[in-house]
Amino acid sequence: MHFRIPEVVQLIFEYVYNPDRKIEDNEGRITVAGLARTCQAFRDPALDVLWAQLHSLDPLVLCSGGRRVNDNSQAVWERPLYDADWRILASYAKRVHILTVSHQSDISTMHLLNCFTLPGALLPSLAVLYWLPDHEDFYPFLHCFCGPTLKTLALLPVMWSVRQCVAVVSLAPSCPFLDHFSCFDADDLSMQAISEAVMGWKKLRVLEVGPINERALTHVASLQTFRSLHFSVSSEFTCTSHVLEFCSPRALIEILALTPLSLEAFMQKVHFSIECLHLHLCYSLYNDVFPHLFFSHLKACVEDTSNESIVLNSRMLNPLLSFKGLEHLNLGYLCTAHIDDAFLSELALSCPHIKELYLGDENAWLVAPLLTFDGVVSLLKHCRQLSALGVFFDATVESDIVYATPVDAVSPKIKTLLVGSSPIDEPVKVAAVLSFLFPSVTCIHHHIPQESPNQLQAMVTKWESVNKMFGIFVSARKQSWEQGWAEGKAAVEKITMA
Repeated sequence: MHFRIPEVVQLIFEYVYNPDRKIEDNEGRITVAGLARTCQAFRDPALDVLWAQLHSLDPLVLCSGGRRVNDNSQAVWERPLYDADWRILASYAKRVHILTVSHQSDISTMHLLNCFTLPGALLPSLAVLYWLPDHEDFYPFLHCFCGPTLKTLALLPVMWSVRQCVAVVSLAPSCPFLDHFSCFDADDLSMQAISEAVMGWKKLRVLEVGPINERALTHVASLQTFRSLHFSVSSEFTCTSHVLEFCSPRALIEILALTPLSLEAFMQKVHFSIECLHLHLCYSLYNDVFPHLFFSHLKACVEDTSNESIVLNSRMLNPLLSFKGLEHLNLGYLCTAHIDDAFLSELALSCPHIKELYLGDENAWLVAPLLTFDGVVSLLKHCRQLSALGVFFDATVESDIVYATPVDAVSPKIKTLLVGSSPIDEPVKVAAVLSFLFPSVTCIHHHIPQESPNQLQAMVTKWESVNKMFGIFVSARKQSWEQGWAEGKAAVEKITMA
């Protein structure tokens, strides 16, 4: 019977009540609490589910003799805790895996928990800790919650003090196996403290901090486990080694710079040996070319957040021209309407090895694009390794003009073509041009949702017409080529025989 297997029972209970759900499931929680009282076989699995994640310290207080003064107040202890109280608290605390210490936590609760009298850690199974109090009085108690099982730690201080820095410096010995540390609001005052803590963690995968020093950056880069780094550029940053070699070339790097000068000064000191960059820069901040070799090994560049208030132009994307080894560029979720043919041609010449390129194809934009067929053709002529292309461009063709497509722009390697909400007026001519340029594409994908404005809805029918004719044109052209090849071959053979 499956109910005799604790793991199966716990899986069922997690389905009934999952604390990770965004909406608090009181009914599910009450149901599992009732199951915990049903029989001995259900008790432990149900309690494990109920106590796996806590959003405050109140449950620990209430289970060990504490109470609420009124319905909206925090739970507090109004009497001393005796041995029996500590043992009850420990029986539940050992089941906690995720804990959020809230802003409203009571300092007296911290003082009492610091007096935990039983052997071992207060929370021996804690894996994730979100520490929200920002007052310096709370930080000396941080070590009570940090143990060898802790994997993720997030701090949210608003202002830094000496007491907070001292608490952070001593973190590494308490939780040596930490693999995710987050402290986005760190400032120059905390830089040395956080850098010292980072030096003590040997298993880090993700680091999200403010400014850190060269030793910490070098240590992070040397870790085989490392995958993601977010940090800010400090005016106090000094560097003795010019190249920052990352053991994991696919590590994701995010750099925050408050001023153009600070970013420029940092770039002159450091070179990154990474292959993938996720851009989260303010595009009005820096519009110059990156220094030579700053990202000498960069192959992929991604912007994965949609911002409808920014319309990218050629000047904003000028830094991309520095990435000579770029193979993947994804700006699909951003409006690239003001990128022109000249810039795309320059990008093609600067990054001839690019394999995947996405420019504004993942949203329905109302802004008219400057990019035309000429820019697309120039890109195809110089980037012969392209296998996937998404581009928001002006696909309109004047009815009285015959568009001549150069043969050296034909791209049989491209099998995926996305056009976003590109404007179009002559489906037959567009189908003829695209079927010539992309003979291996089977379907052209647009991005015009049903709830889009009427002016975009009018283009849906036209792009669907292009899709209907596209395959026919490709087949006809292929058949014509094969027939022409056969006739030419026969003529050559006839001449040879004669």
